[in-house]
Amino acid sequence: MENPLVAGGLTLVFLGIGSMFGSVGIVVAGTMLVAIGISSGQSDGESTTPAEKTNCPSCGARNKRETDVCHHCGTVLSGK
Repeated sequence: MENPLVAGGLTLVFLGIGSMFGSVGIVVAGTMLVAIGISSGQSDGESTTPAEKTNCPSCGARNKRETDVCHHCGTVLSGK
């Protein structure tokens, strides 16, 4: 997961659910967290390498280098 707060929140939610059902619930909740971690780590074809992305000078959103306009705020990206 990219955001550690989301990962921590999911961990707490699944730990709470797991503790309601005892030790079997904790094992099931842990397995679900591992499955979510594995599925979120798989590439969906979009590159996340820092060298292939750039920040918008106006809003700071990450954009692919070949993009001419910021996907977030519409600012024209220079330096192409």
